[in-house]
Amino acid sequence: MINLENELASQRILIIDDLVEARTSLKKMMVTLGASHIDTAVDGNEAMKFLHEHDYDMVLSDYNLGKGKDGQQILEEARYSQRLRATALFIMVTGENAVDMVMGALEYDPDAYLTKPFTLNMLRERLTRIVDIKSQLQGINQAVDDGRIDDAVTEAEIVIKQHPKLLMPLTRILGRLYMQQQRYHEAIRIYSDLLNIRSVSWARLGQAICMHHLGDPHGAIALLKQTLSKHPLYVQCYDWLARIMLELEKPEEAQQFLQKAVDISPKAVLRQMELGQIAVANEDYATAELAFDAAVRLGRFSCYKNSDNYLHFAQAVQSRISPEGGRDSRVRADKVMRYVEELRQDYAGNSGVMFDSSIVEGKTFHRLGQEEKARKSANHAEEILARIEDPSLDQQLQMTEAYIETDQHVKAKKLLRKLQKQGLDENAIQEEWQRLESKLNEITVRKYTTELNARGVDCYEKGLLEQAVEAFDEAADFEEAGVSVLLNAIQAKLSFMEEKEIRVSYLKDCHKMFKRIGPIGDTDERFERYDRLKNTYLRLKRAAGL
Repeated sequence: MINLENELASQRILIIDDLVEARTSLKKMMVTLGASHIDTAVDGNEAMKFLHEHDYDMVLSDYNLGKGKDGQQILEEARYSQRLRATALFIMVTGENAVDMVMGALEYDPDAYLTKPFTLNMLRERLTRIVDIKSQLQGINQAVDDGRIDDAVTEAEIVIKQHPKLLMPLTRILGRLYMQQQRYHEAIRIYSDLLNIRSVSWARLGQAICMHHLGDPHGAIALLKQTLSKHPLYVQCYDWLARIMLELEKPEEAQQFLQKAVDISPKAVLRQMELGQIAVANEDYATAELAFDAAVRLGRFSCYKNSDNYLHFAQAVQSRISPEGGRDSRVRADKVMRYVEELRQDYAGNSGVMFDSSIVEGKTFHRLGQEEKARKSANHAEEILARIEDPSLDQQLQMTEAYIETDQHVKAKKLLRKLQKQGLDENAIQEEWQRLESKLNEITVRKYTTELNARGVDCYEKGLLEQAVEAFDEAADFEEAGVSVLLNAIQAKLSFMEEKEIRVSYLKDCHKMFKRIGPIGDTDERFERYDRLKNTYLRLKRAAGL
């Protein structure tokens, strides 16, 4: 067994706690145990500053640090930025007992997890065990830190034979290293060696991951479900089930598994992001809204903060915002606007994010029926796009849709023609271009048919029946013509035939238009008119001997 005092004497240690009493108490304990090089941080930002400036041998971080980053987010960022060496220890110190917090912290693999309160003797015993194991693995971890993976594997294979008591930590290290080298059969073997001695859930998970990589997804699924039957809170099993289901093209099942993972450990930003993306693909916008909202909230102080989460949230709630949507609609719209302002403050120098923010803002105003504000946002987006040196096809398509939604149809048409000349290589881009062109054409046709219908009504009221028939026929020629336009066209022809002469061609036209309209129920407000016109048509048809 190591001499803890000797080990700690040479180590550089970082203590992180927002409470001065707790910070001071833990520092005194560590000094008593032999530590002499100790830095203290009061919050996540100061902790990350220290971590970027120094190489620490040990980090003891409280979980709950008040406002800003918590202990989990410090561990996340330390691993993400590679400022936590394999040879270093990260120990989470907390009084939190909530499952979501515990699971969230353990997911990022701290070396130990200490629950307050603890005495000096308890700390001594715990650190002695942790530091002793770490020191025996020093050569392996040093090789990992140096990027000498082959050397790390070779040394681990030697040590595991010499020190059977280290079977658990060495199996964990070797399994990961084998997978890193894509030596999946060897990883399965070493996990099996451990499982033959004792049941360890992470070893089963490791085997399942290897089986998946070896092309046996169904075997992996069976093993993951078996592991969950014994350890139902093992969140990474749900993650892998979701991943495998996606590869098997079963997105609904993937979402169900990922939702279970989020329910168990809701504080992982990446998982919330993934859930939101799968939910959008499944058109489950209620789930996407909650997931992206959580990703925004959790990501504010995380290394995984991402402007896309704000934008994805806004896109997920668009269909649930309307002038008639009541309080829930207003709450969603208000949150979108707050997120837009947050993006503008945090990403002021990023033209792409500023453009996206204006597009989202305009869409939200459009959904609320505030067209003047929507056009103002679209114009702002247009100004930003003009300053982007090489705008992407996607950005230009977004601008096109903003033009369409704000009745700037000439600009939309010009931009669509420009994009067509540039070339649309990707299928997704082609499909979006076609969708926008169809949307623009439909709006243009609808506007034109409305104008024709109005002209026909005016002629009809003035008794100019032939001109009315001509206008209504032109409007009815478009497939997009609605029931009201078709009924107007029928009425104009029937009135002409009643006043002047019966024309077989007019009767045939009326028959075709009645077929286009189809049956109208007696509860429909247009039924009385429809029924009256149908009876007139049948009477004139009989009079014509047809």
